[in-house]
Amino acid sequence: MHIDWHGLVEVCVVSLVAVTLLVVVFSLGIVALARSRRPRMDTVGRGGVAVPLAMATAVLCFALCAALGGYGIHLIVSHSP
Repeated sequence: MHIDWHGLVEVCVVSLVAVTLLVVVFSLGIVALARSRRPRMDTVGRGGVAVPLAMATAVLCFALCAALGGYGIHLIVSHSP
């Protein structure tokens, strides 16, 4: 039995990077969503722009998470016999 150690290390490194990226992007989406739902005392100044920008950032982060998950499922399914 021969183990391709280089391939195993490569898969481990790519998996760790992908999981870290996914967790960071999801966390940023949660923070942006929380900021978009924070009640504002006044709507004068930057408060009027911050809420839609935070909501757009949250949607973008969650879409990126869904895309990464979908790509991972695609890789698994396409390489199965």
